[in-house]
This record gives sequence, structure tokens and C-alpha cells, in this order.
Amino acid sequence: MSLFFAGTAQAHSSAGENSTSSAIAPATLVVAAFQRGVPAAPKYDAAFDAGAHVEQGFDMIRRGKQAQAVKLFDKVIDHADRQLYGDTRSRLCRVAGPVDASVSVDPAVCDAHFGKGFALIDMGRGDLAEAELRQATQMAPGNAHFANEYAELFKSRRDWQHSYDSFAKAWAVVDKATTGPDAGIAARALRGMGFNKAAMGQYDEAQSLYTQSLQYDPKSEIAQAELGNIARRKAIGS
Repeated sequence: MSLFFAGTAQAHSSAGENSTSSAIAPATLVVAAFQRGVPAAPKYDAAFDAGAHVEQGFDMIRRGKQAQAVKLFDKVIDHADRQLYGDTRSRLCRVAGPVDASVSVDPAVCDAHFGKGFALIDMGRGDLAEAELRQATQMAPGNAHFANEYAELFKSRRDWQHSYDSFAKAWAVVDKATTGPDAGIAARALRGMGFNKAAMGQYDEAQSLYTQSLQYDPKSEIAQAELGNIARRKAIGS
């Protein structure tokens, strides 16, 4: 399993209740809310540990219990939905506060969408996994690992252009240091781009991408093998 977000700290707003509102019965609150045209927000557990649920979910995947993993990830997603009930702003997983029209949410929520998609693919439900992986990449646009996995889904469908585009997004945001902690992720993005270019018959571009990937993963047998395949295809003109 590849590297996932570390840390699940989440900032909670702490707006207190005044003495008047706390004295109103729940039924009265519901009626008042509808009178204002806004449905009453459902309650949620402020002590809920999203990070712990995510860790348990990935542990379930490693143990081959994908269905149980999905249930754990769903709890994290549902909890976030309750917290943001009625908030129509786009969601981004980040620690710092929002600086635009989006709302900041716990990074564990992105992990939950990604983990659910990963588990669904293992369960043969790529049709359902697509929405989860797309959500993860949209909520964490700077996560190259998520983009790589999303690209793999399209590659499995032989949708070469969409797969290439997602690998390209991963390459665009990944750390470019050849000896950095994300070197493996960068190499995978380049190999994925190369694979799709080769599948589309663009062998020169594919060769260049695979060669570049070796700067990040010099021992990659996959890249070496694909470079050999491309050389043979170019030699016979196929």
C-alpha cells in the first residue's frame, strides 16, 4: 500500500450556544428552522476519530476484508457530511484554513474516499470506485498518489487519453526531486504517461517518458522492458 496522508487533526468551530437558544425544545428548533427556510442540521459526534477509522479501513484492505473497509470509510464520509450539513461550498482536504470559496476538511476524509475507491476496485466494482477516486482527487488536487490511482482505473478500461491526463496531473503536482521521498510516485506517473502514449502509437513520446522515469527509479524493470518493447515496435513499424 502506498503512502497516505499522515495526521488527522481537524479544526472545529467553537461557536457557543446562548442561553436563549439552549432553552428551546428540539421540536421548536426544527419548526423555527423550517420557518426560516433552512432545514435543521443533524447532530454529529464531536469526539469521532476519523483518522483511526481510516487506519482501520486500510488494515481491513490489507487483510482482504474490503467490504468491512468500505463500511469504515463510509463512517468517515458520513460524519463529514453531517458536519458540513447545508454547506454548499466545495471541500478541500488541508490543515490550513480556507482562503477562497472552499471549506477546509480533515485530510482523513480524502483518505476515506480514496480507500473506499481502492476497496471497490478490489471488489470488482470499478463503476462505483470511479466516483470515490474522482472525489479524492478533487478534494486533494495536490496529491499525486491519488491522481496516479485514478489514472490506473482509466488505463484498465483502455481509455488511454483520460488515463494519460490523470497521470499528467500527478506529474504536474509531484515533488520533482529525483532522490526525494516522492521519487517513486513521480516515476510511476511518468511510466503511466509513457504507457498511454505507447498505446496510442506515439512511440517517441513514450520512449522519452520512460527514459525520464529512470531518473527517479533507475532499477525499474518495468521501464526497461517497455523501452525494449517500444524499440521493437519502432523497428518493425507497428
